[in-house]
Amino acid sequence: MKRIALSIGAVITLFLGNALWAQAAGTLLPMMDGKEIVAKVNDEPITLEEFNEALNALHGHGAMDDVKKTTKIDYEAPLTRLINTRLILLEAKNIGLDEMPIYQQRIEEFSRQGLGALLLENQTKDLKPDQKEVERIYKEEVKEYFVQSMKLEKEEQATKLAKEIESGQDFDAVITKAIADGTATGTVEAQYFKQTNMLPQIAQALAKMKTNDVSPVIPIQGGFVVMKLKGIRYPDDAQAKQRVEDSVLQGEKEAVKKNYIEALQKKYGKIDEDLLKSVDYEAKEPGLENMLQDKRPLCTIEGEAPITVGDIAEQLKKKFFHGVEQALGKGKVNQQKEDLLYKILTTRVLLKEALLQGIDKTDVFKNTVEEYKTSLLFGAFVEKVVLPDIHIDEKDIKQYYQENIASYSTPPMIRIQSLVFDDKTNAEKVQQKLKTGTDFKWLAANAEGQLDQKTEGLLKFEGKLLLMTTLPEDLQKVLAGSKDGDFEIYTDAKGHSYVLSIGDIIAPVPQELADVSDDIKEKVFKQKLQQSLDEWVDKLKKFYTVEIYIENLADLAK
Repeated sequence: MKRIALSIGAVITLFLGNALWAQAAGTLLPMMDGKEIVAKVNDEPITLEEFNEALNALHGHGAMDDVKKTTKIDYEAPLTRLINTRLILLEAKNIGLDEMPIYQQRIEEFSRQGLGALLLENQTKDLKPDQKEVERIYKEEVKEYFVQSMKLEKEEQATKLAKEIESGQDFDAVITKAIADGTATGTVEAQYFKQTNMLPQIAQALAKMKTNDVSPVIPIQGGFVVMKLKGIRYPDDAQAKQRVEDSVLQGEKEAVKKNYIEALQKKYGKIDEDLLKSVDYEAKEPGLENMLQDKRPLCTIEGEAPITVGDIAEQLKKKFFHGVEQALGKGKVNQQKEDLLYKILTTRVLLKEALLQGIDKTDVFKNTVEEYKTSLLFGAFVEKVVLPDIHIDEKDIKQYYQENIASYSTPPMIRIQSLVFDDKTNAEKVQQKLKTGTDFKWLAANAEGQLDQKTEGLLKFEGKLLLMTTLPEDLQKVLAGSKDGDFEIYTDAKGHSYVLSIGDIIAPVPQELADVSDDIKEKVFKQKLQQSLDEWVDKLKKFYTVEIYIENLADLAK
């Protein structure tokens, strides 16, 4: 079912966003419930707002004025998608899929979770990252040390050199001599090293040093290091800065949410700590099964039903569904009781507060739930109605493999040497000489009119094996049908003419069907699913009325 959801997701997902188009001058659309509509399926309207959202989803989330300049806008596809989805949903409702208990349960659960999530989001929506904290972390993220270093194999050698430097000898002189006599490896010239790429012991030592300080002997794998810190820099890195800001903001949000939840727990809930401590869900008597009926309140919630011993027993049974008997008597079950209590309490108090604040009456909540209902009902139709008629056998897999053999083969390869000329006439003369047996290398050294190999934009072949698919499309057409030993002419968009000496050609090698059958099966499944949905849409159009209120959707963009 998860795979199916991925296949149909693009069809049923609606995106929230701002309207892209104003009503076109002179284009009057009918109104329903105070909103302009572009189409109607039976009595189900498709609003101008929905159309704009679907159009935005199809063409990205940037400014649509920019999209219009760079992209050919497909106005029909989003409306077709919306109409087809409406048809499927109408049929799903007519056959009662929306009345299934599991459907209602999932919507109720989603609504509870959604109310809590929106409540928490409201507490953090205006947060800004602490810039002092951002700057502190960012500097550590991008910090680079300017360091001279030498590595020695033996500790006594490193200690001896460190003492020489400590006694006043110049670091440059010591490292130069040590490298020259083979005692050490390294470079006299200082280099920049990013702190985050260093070994922990190296970074820790440098963090304690000031400019021109020399480190103690630092053991590393395969030897010992002595360093001199010459300086520190903090390069600009916009991506790193953004990562840090996002991380800091996320941390702040989590802290605010945690504190808010704890405040709500204290405001509405009261836990019986003694009872919670004493309840033994692993005891043989009365046993976990019998404890499901235990109504003793572990936590009272103002104005709500309490969380009982039985409620926690039920959650424990679900958590250890595949092995509760094995977990009993080992302490694993009782370890979970407090966490489960707070989890239930959190869900309850968030829901209570969200309802008190009227979040369930907001458009964003209603729209989110409607989108989920659409997705759930569409998925139920696919699962109950469409999938039972989809069958994939070995014949389907083999046929797809044969029809798409190029996609399951190694790409063809070709070896090319080239001479490049300033005009096609010179290239054709050289081509004829090559065909009559003149040596390629001799022509490379003596032919007139050749372009300098440093000329900007020239293709480089250099006698290497190249993937045919990486070559320009027009060049691939020139090479189609070529054989080892052929000489071809290719002229690029800049007017450069290449004489191509064709060498080895390696034909595509198909992968074994057994190695790609799983991938093919998934592709065939998606094809059959889409085909079946299209057939259902065609059937449903005969039973449900579809009305479109504007002939040229592009008029909405004027």
